[in-house]
Order: sequence, then structure tokens, then C-alpha cells
Amino acid sequence: MEQQGRHSVDWEQLFVVAPCGIVLLDVHAAIRLLNQSALQLLELDPEAAVGKPLTDLLPAWKDTPFSASLPSLLGAQSTFEAIDFDLPGPQNRRLRVCAAHVPDGQGKARGVLLTLIENNEVATLERRLHRAEYQASIGKLARGIAHELNSPLDGVLRYTHLALEHLTEDSPVREYLIHVKEGLDRMVRAVRAFLEFSRQVTTPLTRSADLNKLVEDALLLVQHRAKFQQVRVIKRFDEQLPAVVDGGLQHAVVNLIKNAFDAMPQGGTLTITTRAGGAHVDVDIEDTGSGIPEEIRTRIFEPFFSTKPIHQGSGLGLIIAKEVVERSGGTMEFSSQAGVGTTFRIHVPVAPVEPMANGTESHPRR
Repeated sequence: MEQQGRHSVDWEQLFVVAPCGIVLLDVHAAIRLLNQSALQLLELDPEAAVGKPLTDLLPAWKDTPFSASLPSLLGAQSTFEAIDFDLPGPQNRRLRVCAAHVPDGQGKARGVLLTLIENNEVATLERRLHRAEYQASIGKLARGIAHELNSPLDGVLRYTHLALEHLTEDSPVREYLIHVKEGLDRMVRAVRAFLEFSRQVTTPLTRSADLNKLVEDALLLVQHRAKFQQVRVIKRFDEQLPAVVDGGLQHAVVNLIKNAFDAMPQGGTLTITTRAGGAHVDVDIEDTGSGIPEEIRTRIFEPFFSTKPIHQGSGLGLIIAKEVVERSGGTMEFSSQAGVGTTFRIHVPVAPVEPMANGTESHPRR
């Protein structure tokens, strides 16, 4: 008997401290018992909740798969699969609810047992899936448009060059054709950037990457510009960085470095800093340019928006960088001060630890 009593006390303690919400409903779907986690998740007052029908306390649960399933749960020996539905509350909390009928000694229903788990992680995964599907469709669309435009544009540009070669310097048509050629050049750059964008948003995620090496490789690709523009490059690397999730981050870093060079046409200093911070790693790309004017800061991630001359840039560099970072599960932000410069920060997650065959954990290769 003592052993049974001890088990009973343990069960009651487990019910009280369980991290998931537990609710017991009677045959009338009224609340008989609920633990502390359920009270917090449902934002209910325990004194007011016990004895009341659950759907009276939570009107948003009416006319849902849950309420429709209650009669069968109370009349049959079965469970139904987990379902998701939104709950009212100041934080728009989302729960996963699992329910099972509770039989008596003769197999008849005594009530329904509910378990409630906050569903933020599930919702996050769903958002990522939808985003991946959206990016894949946008990538296909971009690739199709770019291929359709590329050949005709090349043809028109070639004929424009030929026409300019056969016109005299004083021809009144020459000036118009020069403007046409500049516009075509910009369109060709935009199409190429569009193609690059389509490749980036459909590139599979690699397992992991060494962010310091990734930045070093990006600097090698643009080192000629640093020398030509007399830009001093300062590297402040955290040598103990863990590997990060990589969805084409090098392309994002190259675009941001090029953007920094564009902001310093007369020279300056580019400072790149990497640092670890718990489950994420940051890389800051800081220039000493003139800064981004306040009136356009809300527009810099708009497709094709650019303040550069018509013969420079496509207006897609920053949006491609942002998409690549977000594909890697990260975020990108910036701060800018007039006359001082601009800093772009990439914030990306650490690559997950890989399980070994012997059950131990192995940190991903960098």
C-alpha cells in the first residue's frame, strides 16, 4: 500500500510540474482538472475555470475540429490526431492540442484528456517551408524571365553598337543612340543580376561553413578594387567561431563588400568583424563612406532601387544578399550615419551538431 501511495504522489507531482499543459474534461466537456502549465497557456483563472465547459471559457475553440471531435471522443474508444488551431491571447499564442478519451472500468468514457504544447517551433518550421517554396517559385520565374530577355537584349545592343560605328560624330541621331545604349547596358546588367538571383534562391543549403574563411575568400575576389580605390581593409576575426549554416553566404558578403567600395570612391577604410554569440554568429561590414541618406533608408532593399549612375549597378545587390542570408536562417540589418559611414550586420545560426554513429556528438567541419 505504501508503494502504491508513493506512486500516487509521484503521479500527482508529475501532473503539477509537467512542462506541457494537461486538462481533464468530464463527459459534459467541462473542466475537472488542469495543471499550472495549462493555466498559463490558456490564460485561465483556476477558480473560475473548474466546472465550466471549455468552449465557454474559450469561444475561439468553438466551430473547430476540436469541438467537432468531442462527441466521438466521449462516445468511442479512440483518439484523434494532433490538430493545430489559434488561441486568443495578447501574444497570438499557437498550440498543438492532442486529445484522448478516458474510459472507466467498463470501457465507457469518463471524459477527455487534453495535452497542450506551445507550437511556436512548428509555426516557425511552417513559415520556413512556405518561404522556401516561395523562393523556389520566384527563382524559377526570375530564371525564365531572364532567359527570355537575354537573347533579344544582346541582339538589340549589338545592332546599337553597329549603328554607332557607322554614324559620324556630328550626327544628330548619335546622342539619342548613346542614351539607348546606356539604357540597354543597364538592362543587361539587371538581367544578369536576375539570373544570379534565381540561382541563389534555389541553391541548396550546404551543411556548414567556416565564416572566417568565407570572408577571406570574398576579399580575394575583390582585392583589386581595394588596391585601385586605395581602401584600407581591417580584419577583426574571432578565431574560435563555430561553423555556420550556409546558403550561399559568400555571395552575400561579396555584394556587401562591393557596396562598401561603392560608398568610398575616393578611398577609405573597410572593417570586417566576426564574432560568436551563443547560437548565432555575426559578421559586420563597416565602411567610412558618406552614409545612407535618411530619406532612402527604407527603400534600399527594394528590387532595382539604386542611387548609382545609370551605367552602374542593377539595384539587386542588397536584395540578393538579404535573400541569401535569410535562406541560411539568418537576418541582415544596417546602421548608417551621415558623414561617418555604414555598417551592415549579418546574423546567421550556428550549424547543428552532427550525431556520430557511436551516439556522441560531433561539431560540423568548417
